[in-house]
Parts: sequence; structure tokens; C-alpha cells
Amino acid sequence: MQKIKVLSILHRSPPSHGASKVGDFISSSKNINEAFECYYITIKSSDTISDIGKISFKKIYLVIELYIKVLWALISFRPDKIYFTASISGVAFYRDLFISSLWKIYKVFKNVDIHYHYHTKGINNFISTSTMNKKLTSFFLTDINLILLSPLLLPDFENIKSFNKVNYLPNGVENNISNIDFIKKDRVDILYLSNMIKSKGYFDVLELAEKTKDRDIYYHFAGGWQNSSDKEEFFRYIEENNLSNKVIFYGFIDGTEKSNLFNKCDIFIFPTRYKNEAFPLTILEALSYGVPVISTDEGSIPYILDEKSGIILNDLENLEDTLDRAIDTLLNEETSIYCRDRYLNNFTLERFENNFINIFKESRDV
Repeated sequence: MQKIKVLSILHRSPPSHGASKVGDFISSSKNINEAFECYYITIKSSDTISDIGKISFKKIYLVIELYIKVLWALISFRPDKIYFTASISGVAFYRDLFISSLWKIYKVFKNVDIHYHYHTKGINNFISTSTMNKKLTSFFLTDINLILLSPLLLPDFENIKSFNKVNYLPNGVENNISNIDFIKKDRVDILYLSNMIKSKGYFDVLELAEKTKDRDIYYHFAGGWQNSSDKEEFFRYIEENNLSNKVIFYGFIDGTEKSNLFNKCDIFIFPTRYKNEAFPLTILEALSYGVPVISTDEGSIPYILDEKSGIILNDLENLEDTLDRAIDTLLNEETSIYCRDRYLNNFTLERFENNFINIFKESRDV
């Protein structure tokens, strides 16, 4: 039986962020590549996190290069399905709109399913800024199948009616341990691991470190900086508040170093208010190590966490009280096992892989 031909246009590392990590996995997945005849094109735009959203001559060149690569793939590969990692707004949206003209023309001549995979939220905000943005977004999504990370993100598309249908594809992360070895300690180790973007909450955690510096609580930060001024402010705050014996910063880490840090820490705190937060992989990683989470109600976070695996913050002003509650109720072996099981039952790469394959094996009339 002839395999379905899937053209995937996606982000891959570098830089390392949620969409690129998912793209790395899809393109390297043995099962996905065996299930379909695959052709991959990488969306190249930013070399670092700080470059995202900025315009440069290099990016203009990369858009032209991407256009040519997609055109050639449509002509030579002739896909049955197209998978595209779509952007919600800004310069990246107009790039995507430009590139999409190719498969819209291709669709006139060949019966092809097109899937847009959204890794962030913010469509509603973007289309509310102007009538033109709404019309362009509606055109961009015409006759398209959406892939969303959870049902909690569907309201973001409530004012767009031009797409066909919606599939849900929760993210998954690698399973790096075989079992949990819970150890009750006298001290408490807190972890913030994400890009060091202020709206993701790292500074709220740093201020929490100052409030609890007389207690046996230690704070670990890991991630890449968006800009140098935030980095300088972070280390200046540590020095001015005498936190050098309470706070450790690791920079961007991965692999064994990241695994060791998750194994060391007791509570993961991610008090994000990042406007496009959708489905943080770093929370899934925490659960995979049996680490309970304190986070907010942004995006799909309430879909990921429940009352047994973490605490959803409603007010960042109550972060210290919430930490005390987490220490009292979540630092036990039962919670650790539950967090691990929640990951195994919902957010493994194998589950993501199977869901991805099922979406692309569906017929057009489902």
C-alpha cells in the first residue's frame, strides 16, 4: 500500500523553544517516518531567543529561501498532506501568509489536506487590532485543519469561522527516568527552568527567594536570556539582597545536567504571565520527574495540572503563601508518584507520536 506523502514545514533547533523542540521530535521520529513518506523543510528565522520578532536582511533572505524550498517540494514531492507550524501575529504571520499562497494554489490542482499546528495563543488579540488583520487571518485559515494543544485554546479562534475542523495534539516530552526515588529532605529546593523572559515569572521567583532567605529554601534558575539588561538586573538583585548563598543560576542547560537538576529539586515554580503561553513543555518535564508544580492559569496549564499535581496561582501576590501550601501538602511520596503517573498517562512522546500519526491518517470526510 502506498504511503501518504506528508510535507512538513516546521521549526527546528536552534533556537530552543517549545515549537522547535516539537519539530525536532517529529522530524526524528522513527514511527512517524515509517508511517508516512516524509519531506521536511525547516523554518529558519532566529538564531537566538532574543532575535525572535526582529526584522533583518538575513530574515528577508530566509523568507525567500523558504518560499523557493516549499515551491520545489510541491512540484517535485507532490504531497497528499501538508503540516505547517503557524505563527499567530507580527512579521512571522505575514511571512506565513506569503508562503501559504503556494499551497493555496497547489490545492486548486490537487486534493490535499492542510494542517496548521499552533504552539502559542493570541489569535484573538491579533485580529482585534484591525479589520484587516481579521480578514487576512480568516483568509489564511480558509479550508485549513487546525491542530491545537488543548481544548482550552479553542476560544482563541471563536471569531474565525473559515477553518475546517480542529484536532487536539497535547505536547509530550522525553521519559528520562525509569522510576522515582522520593527522598524527604530538611531543605527545600525550588526550580525555575525556562527562557529568562520576565513575563514568564523568573523575577517573581527571585523576589520570593528574598522573602524566604531566612528559611531553609534554595532556588535554582536555568534558561537563556532574552536581553542583557534583564541579566544585569537579575544578578544585581542577588548581590544587593545577599542571596548568593540561596540562588544558583545555571544558564541554558540540557541533557544530563537538566536531568540532574530536576532530580535535585522538590517544587517547580513557573508563575508565567507570558501573553502567548500555550502549553509549557517545562511543566511536563517537571511532572515526568515526579516534581509538583506551582503555576498560573495561562493557556493550557489548567489542562496539564490538577489539584493533585500542583497549584494554580490566581494572584502572584500570594506566591509565598502558595509556596507554603505546596510545602505542606505536595512534598510527599504520594504526590511525587501521582505527578509521574499523570505524565506517563498523558504526556509521553509515544502518546504524542501516536496522536500525530492518527491525525494524518484520518480521511478528509471524518
